[in-house]
Order: sequence, then C-alpha cells, then structure tokens
Amino acid sequence: MKTKQLTIAAVIVAINIVLSYVAKIPTPTGFVSLVETGIFIAAWHYGSRTGAMVGGLTGLLLDLLAGYPQWMIFSLLIHGGEGWVIGKYGLNPSIGKRVFGNFLGGLVMVVGYWLAGSFLIWLNGGAKMQLGPAFLAGLADVPSNIMQVLAGFILALLLSVPLRKILMPKSH
Repeated sequence: MKTKQLTIAAVIVAINIVLSYVAKIPTPTGFVSLVETGIFIAAWHYGSRTGAMVGGLTGLLLDLLAGYPQWMIFSLLIHGGEGWVIGKYGLNPSIGKRVFGNFLGGLVMVVGYWLAGSFLIWLNGGAKMQLGPAFLAGLADVPSNIMQVLAGFILALLLSVPLRKILMPKSH
C-alpha cells in the first residue's frame, strides 16, 4: 500500500468514526450507524485490502469509543470482511459484478452481526439458555442492520462522485 493511499485510508477511518459516532441509533443489542459509508467509499476506490482495513479499523475503534467493547473483535472481522468483499468486486469493470459485490458485502455484514449478536445473547443468557432462542432473539437487529447497509450505500453513492478527484490516484 502506497503512502498516499494509506494516508487517505486513515483519513477515511477517522471521518467514518466521527460520522458514525455522531449519527448512531441504539438497538436491542448495540447500535446502528453510518459506518458503511466509509467502507463502501474505500472499497470502491482502492479495492479489497483498503476496504478491509477501513472496515475493520472503523468497526473496532467505533465500538471501543462508543462503549461496546464486547463487539470490537466481531466488528473488526465482520466489517473487515464486508470491506474486503465489496473491494474484491468494486474495481471490476462489469456493473453486474460490482452490484453483486455490494450485495454480498452487505450480506456479510447483516449475517455476521446476526450470528455475533445471537452468540452474545446466548452468552448473556447463562448456562440454561439454548442456542435456538438466542438465534431468534438475534433476528431483532436484522432489519436495522439492513437499513444501515442501505443508508451507508446511498450516502456513499452521493459522496463518491464529488470525492472521486481527491480519492482516485492520478495516472502518470
């Protein structure tokens, strides 16, 4: 990763944390935010490595700062995986493959948080709680996570075009 790309990725992480921290809405097991915005932008413009880095670091640091440390490792893996998947397809010239990558990346996030949330509910439920009820209870956050992905995608689309001149590397 070149110095300029690393610097831009770090700035995206910082802006994404501030944006997500200010605009967060509580849910039964955590919160939803605009964290996807920076993940989509980084992955679309720089590919899977930068998408994974921005996603993972933003998710981890946001959970730490917002007071949800139990989610930090899950967010590192889930948002990192989301950014990697989106970036894997984001630079493809085929619009169909880019759309598929965006959908698949969003699916990684929604399913990942459903599984992680269900696991945390199960852990908090004590020794007598079975996994089935925990997975059902974890479904409570699925609609808000879908909305988070859609809102982040739409905001990233709106911001991506004006930011293109700043974000895209100049050809020599």
